[in-house]
Amino acid sequence: MGYNLRALLNECKKSTGNTHCEMVWKALIHVMAETLRTGKGCSVRNLLSITSIRTSIRDPKPGLKDHVFFLAPSICKSYGLSFRKPGSALLSPCIEANISKMCVMTKLDKDSVVGAMKAIVSKLGEFMGSGDHVQVPFGKLGILLCQKRIASFKFATGGIPAPNMVQSILTDAIRNGGMMSETGSFVDQFMTRKASERAAADAAVAAAEEQQRRQAQQDEQTADAVAKAAAAEAAAADAAAASAASLSVPSPVLSSRGPTSRTPIVSSRSFRETNILGQSDDTPPWLKNSYAVKKEKLEETMSNHVFPKFLIPEKHKSQETTNPAVIRNMEIAYDRLEGTIAKASAFKEKQEVEFKEMQEKGFKDFMSRRSKEAELRKDIRESLDAQSKEDRRRRMEAIERDRKEISETFKGRHNAYPQAKPLDLQHEYSVKKNLRDSLLAQAGRQHQEAQAKRKANIDREQQVLLVLHQNLRKEREEKLAGKQGGDAAIALEWEKQISTMKRLRNLEY
Repeated sequence: MGYNLRALLNECKKSTGNTHCEMVWKALIHVMAETLRTGKGCSVRNLLSITSIRTSIRDPKPGLKDHVFFLAPSICKSYGLSFRKPGSALLSPCIEANISKMCVMTKLDKDSVVGAMKAIVSKLGEFMGSGDHVQVPFGKLGILLCQKRIASFKFATGGIPAPNMVQSILTDAIRNGGMMSETGSFVDQFMTRKASERAAADAAVAAAEEQQRRQAQQDEQTADAVAKAAAAEAAAADAAAASAASLSVPSPVLSSRGPTSRTPIVSSRSFRETNILGQSDDTPPWLKNSYAVKKEKLEETMSNHVFPKFLIPEKHKSQETTNPAVIRNMEIAYDRLEGTIAKASAFKEKQEVEFKEMQEKGFKDFMSRRSKEAELRKDIRESLDAQSKEDRRRRMEAIERDRKEISETFKGRHNAYPQAKPLDLQHEYSVKKNLRDSLLAQAGRQHQEAQAKRKANIDREQQVLLVLHQNLRKEREEKLAGKQGGDAAIALEWEKQISTMKRLRNLEY
């Protein structure tokens, strides 16, 4: 008994009640084909990944060699599946299937699409884990095969177009008998647009040069007019000075500052322009060596000598997305992202403000408590000092009163007031020494008793730990033996269930 795509979709519909599984499956195949067409891999969560092997530097031409697929580790672990694992070198990166694009294609919400995908993956895993023959086509990409829990993917011939531009152009030329297809027209459009832009740039540069030349001519004419006016004024001044000198001096002397010896005046602006331009033509050197001119020359050289037919064409305006649903979904996603970022930043700022307020409040409470404690200590100290002074005053008054009474009572008698006995220093020293020795002996006995008690406690705890370690090791060994027996029983029960399911299916069909 085998399973195909129709059985998969029917089982998903029966088990989950989701009627959009077929639409979601078609959208998934379309999204995978678009992703693989860009040269990158595509992965379906908890199911499989399809990617391509790139060429290395040793290959004669760049491109893609072949396509490979991987099963997800989660589905292999859940249903006991296996497949032939390819190498990990020179593999294109994988991109997960775009759920948002599937939502736009199916016109469903994200929860419905995700639920249908989970149902399809779960049911397909059950079919593949049953050990029966499974054959599920993935559109023009290929067919997913599984038999006895060993999965493989048979890629269709020409199902996944090559993403490399050179390879695709050559393939189209070979297929069309040496003629370029739509890609060639895109390249021609690209080169035509570049040529028009270059012509417009050349016209703008020529206009700028003409304007600079006219401005330079106007500045030169203005400078010449100013120089002529200044020369005329100087000549008139010299003539007036000469006439005045001839009236005052009898023998007239020719002035060395005549109009023939005067240097013509040139404005600073015309001098700067003459030094800057300094060439036979009217084009300034800064404009000849500008970045725009160098860029245009480089583009012209590249377009004439670097295979213009193999340049990557830009995307045509007709291919841009104009679907209002796509634009709306992108706007909603962007607004949701902005809202999430704003909420996160607001929450972070709120946390920082609360933390600062908590710190300030804690510091204020600490300082107030400290000040209260200092005031309380001060009050207690002052009250104790006052009380001690009062007690001393009362004692002194009592002693003075007793002394007066005794002096009045035993007036005229000798040794009436009791006198203190002389202090025996040797006896006092012996008493204190004996007391010190007894205290040291008592402290030594207490230290020995404490050490003996601590040692007894340590021995008892070590004995308890040894017994616990033995019990734990015995319990672990018993659990390990039970787990091995349970695994064997579970495997046997699993085989029984599989055989029972097979018999039931055979009876149904």
